[in-house]
Amino acid sequence: MLGKRTVTIALAIVTAIALHARETVRFMPAWTPQAQFAGFYVALDMGFYDEEDLDVVIEHMGINSSKPGIVRIAEGEIDMIGSHPIQALIARDAGTKVVNTLQVTQNTGIMVVSHKPIVNLQSLEGAKIGRWQSGFSEICELSCKANNLNVIWVPFLNGINLFLSGAIDATVAMSYNEYNLLVEATGGIPEENCIHFSDYGYDIPEDGVYVTEEYYNTHRETVEKFNRATCRGWDYCIEHPDKALDIVMKWTEKTGIRTNRYHQSLMLKSMNGLIVNPRTGKADYSPIPEDKFNRLIQALIDMQYISSPTSYKEFIK
Repeated sequence: MLGKRTVTIALAIVTAIALHARETVRFMPAWTPQAQFAGFYVALDMGFYDEEDLDVVIEHMGINSSKPGIVRIAEGEIDMIGSHPIQALIARDAGTKVVNTLQVTQNTGIMVVSHKPIVNLQSLEGAKIGRWQSGFSEICELSCKANNLNVIWVPFLNGINLFLSGAIDATVAMSYNEYNLLVEATGGIPEENCIHFSDYGYDIPEDGVYVTEEYYNTHRETVEKFNRATCRGWDYCIEHPDKALDIVMKWTEKTGIRTNRYHQSLMLKSMNGLIVNPRTGKADYSPIPEDKFNRLIQALIDMQYISSPTSYKEFIK
C-alpha cells in the first residue's frame, strides 16, 4: 500500500505535468509556404512557440484549393488564421465572427500592373484586370467602385501567366510577390505601368492574425502567447534576414513549392519593410488606427461589401 507521502508526491507530479502541458495551436497562413509568412516559420523553428508552451502546427492552403482559412476556421478545423482586415470584416458580416488579435504588416503591398502606362485610377476604365479567385483583391475592387470605373474582373487561381500571355490588360499583384515575378519574367516593369493603391487613400494594413470570438474568449492566454512568440519571429526576420531565409527555404523545399532563394529574398525584404510602422519608424505591430478602421467600415458599407458596421472594440483585440 502506498504511503500518504508517496501519494502526495505522485499527485504533485501529475499536477505539475498538467499545469505545464503544451497546448496545440493549429495556424493557417493565407497561402502556400513563402517568405510572406517568415515570422511564423522562424518562431516555430527557433523554438519561440515552444518557450510559450505551445505546440504550433502550421497548415497551408493547397495551391489549387478552394477552401481558404476563413472557411476552415468557421468549421473548427483551424484555431488561428492569417488574413487581411477587409476579408475578415466581410466574413464577420456573413456570420463568421472573427476578431483581429495581431496586426503584422502596417502598410499595403497591393497594386495593379498594366501592359500600358497608368496615369491615374481612371486609366483603368474598361480594362480587363486579373484578380485572385481566393480573394485579397478587395482593395482594388473597392477603389474602382468608389471611382465609378467600369472594370472587367477576370478571376484566376495564382501566377502571372494570364498577364504574360496578353489575355488581360492588367493584373492585381502584391509588391512582395507577383510584381517581382513579373520583373524577373519580363526583364523589367516600367514604374509608369504600375499603380499603388496606397497612393490613393487605400493604405489598409494587410497581414494579421485572426481567431473566432469564441476561441478568443476561451483561449485568451493562448492567443497572447502565440502573438508574443510571433512578434519575436518577425523581429528576428528583420535582424537576421539571411538566417530567416534559410528557414523559409526549408519550408518551401519540404512542401515542394517551386521557387528560388532570390525571389524569396526579395519577398522577405519587402515584407520586412511593410512591417515597419511609418508613424513610428519601427516594427511595433500596432493595431489598425481607429480612424482608418472607421473609414474602411463606411467604405465597405457604401460599396455593399458588408451590410452593417462592426465597432473597433468588437473587432480589434
